[in-house]
Amino acid sequence: MSELKQNNMSDQNAVKDKNRILSLDFLRGVAVLGMLIANVPWHAGTSMSRVYDPDLTSTVAWLLQYLVFDQRFMPIFCMLFGASLYLLAGSDTHSSKFNRYYLRRMAILMVLGVAHAYLLWPGDILITYAVCGPFLLLFMNVRVSYLICFGVVFKLIDLAIGEWPGLYTSTIEQVLFSWWVDYGPAPSTAAEAYSGSYGDFLKYNTWRNQFIQWTALPNFRIWNALGFMLIGMALFKTGVLQGSKNTLYYRKMLMFSLLAGLPLLLYGIFARIGINETVGAYLGFTETLPLKNITFRTGCAILSFSVLSGLHLIYPTLSRTFATKIEAVGKMALTNYIFHSVLFVLIFHSFELIAFDTLDHDELFLIVVIVWIVQIIMSSLWLKNFKQGPLEAVWRKMAS
Repeated sequence: MSELKQNNMSDQNAVKDKNRILSLDFLRGVAVLGMLIANVPWHAGTSMSRVYDPDLTSTVAWLLQYLVFDQRFMPIFCMLFGASLYLLAGSDTHSSKFNRYYLRRMAILMVLGVAHAYLLWPGDILITYAVCGPFLLLFMNVRVSYLICFGVVFKLIDLAIGEWPGLYTSTIEQVLFSWWVDYGPAPSTAAEAYSGSYGDFLKYNTWRNQFIQWTALPNFRIWNALGFMLIGMALFKTGVLQGSKNTLYYRKMLMFSLLAGLPLLLYGIFARIGINETVGAYLGFTETLPLKNITFRTGCAILSFSVLSGLHLIYPTLSRTFATKIEAVGKMALTNYIFHSVLFVLIFHSFELIAFDTLDHDELFLIVVIVWIVQIIMSSLWLKNFKQGPLEAVWRKMAS
């Protein structure tokens, strides 16, 4: 922490509550809530791009999904996960005792992730974090410049594989998986699994996790997450992540990231419109544009720093009452993240209140807003009576 530059803004943004930096809780809370919008098409269906009934509201919601939310909040969550290594270690950055403690945390996180992926939702991210966590220890005492360089390299690998899948299928997949992995046919359709018994649901999740989780780890999951985690470690060491820089710094960060990222994002969205059968036809644009993945995803990555800087500019202007409620969501990030999956399994499978894979983005946004309200209220109420969220307490207890 001696490397951090203190100034007027740090008194407002990097507020400390005992051993917590409240600005990081605020970022984590916004990230968890924001990730729900990005994840909800996969909780409620099998495609983010599909629009069943293209009209004005569903198309605008679809565009907002890609323009504002998709791949904008997970990078922030990854950065915070990387920074948490320093928060957990404190001054104990060279201790084998801390390394053992951290590896226990990652092992427990892996168990939670596997349970989450198989019992609730194959889109789980905890497995990826648990796999990346031990690698972060190797970078713990590395210089900021090296953290950024390695982070950018890992992200570039992710972007390259996303645009040219052959880079993965002809190399990593051939070495690790193709000679022995056989996914086999799906035991049912997604709709049949969600409308069937819980056994049907588990069979479908087990089949889907083969390629959504395990073979996807070296494909697109690890490179993206590890890249942002290392960048998050660098930003924490320089004080950027906590909000310790002045207002002008974050304004420049916001401006430059918007100028660099927005053109790439807009091109990528136009490319997505062009190949979308329903949205493209509705908007009258059906052209196939090249480099649709790498432009869109590069734009998203750059604009995640716009979100980060924008949040640090907004945070000091918020009332303490509202900021505290969002911080509460962040303090219970693990519990709130798992709650999303529990809730949607109850809605789409257990009680079948809504048929799976039938909602458009405007309808999903309404559900998201309701969930946001519930989580903001419940997180604040819970932390008035307990120090941690239930899953956070279990994780800490098991690792200690």
